[in-house]
Amino acid sequence: MKPTQSFTLIALFAASLALPAFAQTPAANTMPDKIETRIGTLTFEKGFPTDSTIEKLYDEMDFQRAVQAYLWAYPAISFHFCTVGLKRDLGVGYNDVALWDNFADATGLFLTANTTTIYAAAAMHLGRSGPMVIEVPAGRTIGLVSDFWQRILGDMGGTGPDKGQGGKYLVLPPGYQGEVPAQGYFVVRATTAQVYFLTRGIVEGGNVKAAADLIRKVRVYPWSQRDNPPPTRFISASNRPVDTLAPATMAYWEGLASFINENPVIERDRFFVAMVKPLGIEKGKAFNPDDRQRRILEQAVVVGNAMARATLFKFDERYGGPDMTPLPGTHWAWTMVLNADQESEHYSQIDERLHYFYGATYMSPAMKVRKAGPGSAYVQTFRDKTGAWLDGAKLYSLHIPANAPAKDFWSITIYDNQTRSIIQNKTGKGAISSYDKLAVNADGSVDLYFGPTAPAGKENNWVETVADKGWFPYLRLYAPSEGIFDGTWKMPDIEQVK
Repeated sequence: MKPTQSFTLIALFAASLALPAFAQTPAANTMPDKIETRIGTLTFEKGFPTDSTIEKLYDEMDFQRAVQAYLWAYPAISFHFCTVGLKRDLGVGYNDVALWDNFADATGLFLTANTTTIYAAAAMHLGRSGPMVIEVPAGRTIGLVSDFWQRILGDMGGTGPDKGQGGKYLVLPPGYQGEVPAQGYFVVRATTAQVYFLTRGIVEGGNVKAAADLIRKVRVYPWSQRDNPPPTRFISASNRPVDTLAPATMAYWEGLASFINENPVIERDRFFVAMVKPLGIEKGKAFNPDDRQRRILEQAVVVGNAMARATLFKFDERYGGPDMTPLPGTHWAWTMVLNADQESEHYSQIDERLHYFYGATYMSPAMKVRKAGPGSAYVQTFRDKTGAWLDGAKLYSLHIPANAPAKDFWSITIYDNQTRSIIQNKTGKGAISSYDKLAVNADGSVDLYFGPTAPAGKENNWVETVADKGWFPYLRLYAPSEGIFDGTWKMPDIEQVK
């Protein structure tokens, strides 16, 4: 066939489809001169965006990325501000141990701390100190080392390889290639340069001092000084004002810039680190945002904080599913749906991670057991029986049925919904537990009360709320039993007392 014949046939075929021989750009791919969007009017000249439209689009792109970076970074920035707050308010530096030797209390702002165990914490900077040694004493402690993404690196104490018999743990920096002893240490390889050691002393028989004294036997020091270890510095944190909360201000981004500069970027996070580069947060460079970057970051931290709050308070209703609650038909939900490694089969758990760490600090597999035995199980709610948010101005009751599924004990701690910290009330009491001298019903059940004023004769079973505050409870079950997992123990919703 001649070329002219081929061209004629193509033209005839195109004509038979009512199309021009040389098709035009489809309308769906044509940019009109003006379009209306959620960010306002966008204008184009023959497909080219105007200068004002380019500016508007880049501002929106950077704003969206900054909001997502806020949500992504929260676990690490939460740990960052734990370190900042403890240093600023209590003088606790790297390798020092902050010890809540008379329990955590409402004087300090810490995400959902409890008041039934003796806490201790030590931040370490392996990038500065090199490998670190943690000596854990024999006795009833439950501890762990976590990276700054709050991923557990290793258990210690009763849940660790020393099995409560004590031992030395050697924590190695990321990518460490130096000497590693063949014996004498349990070796932990870190994934961030900054890490946290956290431990709890279990109070037995009401002997708080004994639990605190046991924690004081912990030793933290650089491995380079192992032949002559310096004494570990303990600083009491009980009943002392300290603020460890991540602020919704520019300080949040200053913390992120510091974290990125101080720690290796793991493969999972490379896209997020790229997203904050146009906003002045770049590894190896000082954070010095210009006016445009500052304006976007100031807006993004406010929106990000609001999104995080929504994720905490309504996560179960957004993500749903039968595995969200152990008490079907109620507003109670598991506090932890996050896996300890923060991974699921097909994705990294960014929303699950935000849901938990916006309301709490650190986790280990022992805190999320789903079967009877050692460990603990946590459930939470933010609503009463009618679905209304819990209001500090109202009086509520909660019926704890007999035979609560906790071999050791159960506790309910009340938190301020603004700070997610132990409620600050006039009584100074933010929790109630099976250890307390409660009025018990004839069938072994217990009725608890939460409100600004105690019902007459119910003072021992009451926790004070604050009239102008919202609040929420954690129910903690220590050494949980089958009733919370198989549905045989049925606790109702919190209900307003009319």
